[in-house]
Amino acid sequence: MINCGNIDNDISPIDSDVLVIDEMSMVDIFLMNYIVKAVYFGTKLVFVGDVNQLPSVGPGSILKDLIESEAFATIALNKIFRQAAKSKIIVNSHDVNKGISFIGKNDYVEDAEEDFFYVNETVQDKILAQVTSLSNGRLKKYGDYNFIENIQILTPTKKGKLGTKELNKNLQNILNPKTDENESKTYGDIEFREGDRVMQIKNNYDMYWEKKNGKTDFGNDHGSGVFNGELGIISKIDSTNKTIAVEFDDGKMAWYAFSELEQLEHAYAITIHKAQRKRV
Repeated sequence: MINCGNIDNDISPIDSDVLVIDEMSMVDIFLMNYIVKAVYFGTKLVFVGDVNQLPSVGPGSILKDLIESEAFATIALNKIFRQAAKSKIIVNSHDVNKGISFIGKNDYVEDAEEDFFYVNETVQDKILAQVTSLSNGRLKKYGDYNFIENIQILTPTKKGKLGTKELNKNLQNILNPKTDENESKTYGDIEFREGDRVMQIKNNYDMYWEKKNGKTDFGNDHGSGVFNGELGIISKIDSTNKTIAVEFDDGKMAWYAFSELEQLEHAYAITIHKAQRKRV
């Protein structure tokens, strides 16, 4: 529990007995400042999060610092239950946090899921070949995965042969090659095609969108605001009206003028940083 002082006039007070904040690892010092100024004396704050996830996009590692200060009561969930223990992803994640290597490990529980693979490769061209083959049917025996719906490539950097820029070019040409049927629009050095996986890369509070209501046409639900990290598919490129329609994963359809395409980038591969931003 944290008791706070007077509330600044420009911060709306939070009138509650208990305030629970999830994904606390994402909270930076600025947001934390607002929180502690907005709650009243006597309000209990409960923070829920995982310090092993990436720290906040903004400055500060609030959750980690609070825990390491030992000034507050904390509860850590560290037991893997039977169902979760069958997932190699979960087991290996716990091992990594303990400093235990998963390379060459074979002592998984019986009937462990085939949901984790480690490919030992150091040559960039070969890594690129591994990524593209894994994205294009190689995983079929483990599940009939559709790349757009089921697969996301993450990379630490934008630059280089294994950065997002080059990976997206390669993956676009393999997964959504240019044809006479799919319209395209070049913006700078990026060629957008119908069917491309794209990401909104800045907050646009004024962007108009519509949603379908059930199986009916778009327009039954509408609003404004498309935000940094939202993913979608280019459903239509209209060269006559100079617009691109993007249907986002949550069902929103937004229309971009050709002059607004700096807000979009390909998202076959995204940076780990952007993957974190997507959760904000």
